[in-house]
Amino acid sequence: MSQLVTADDVPARLEEYGTSAFLVTVGGDGSPKVVHVAVLWTDGAFGGSLDGISSQPAAGTFHCRPGGGTLRNLVQPGPVTLIFPPPEPGAYSMLIDGTGRVVDGGEDTAGVLEVSFGGGVLHRPVPVDPGDLARC
Repeated sequence: MSQLVTADDVPARLEEYGTSAFLVTVGGDGSPKVVHVAVLWTDGAFGGSLDGISSQPAAGTFHCRPGGGTLRNLVQPGPVTLIFPPPEPGAYSMLIDGTGRVVDGGEDTAGVLEVSFGGGVLHRPVPVDPGDLARC
């Protein structure tokens, strides 16, 4: 069973899950692309930096610096998912859905992706025994 994650929950969840996530995008031809990224969360109460870039954008957003292929997938804003692996065996994964857009704010933000929070869940752990056929 999944558990809802709200934008208000994200700062505490990042303390638990860390700031390393898999970013899933979809190319124009429908092919998925998955990359591993470090993320920065901005909730309106806190600023931070990612590779020396100050974060002052809209509240409820993640920021990361993926590679060129991922940025090309989001020439136009589109749906993305961030997947945070379980912090320990038997724990839930955290899935965050949102809208990704490439930040166009000059040289300092070149290559930065902004993901606005759309919703999130803690997804059930994998079965303990590999042969256990838990529902997908």
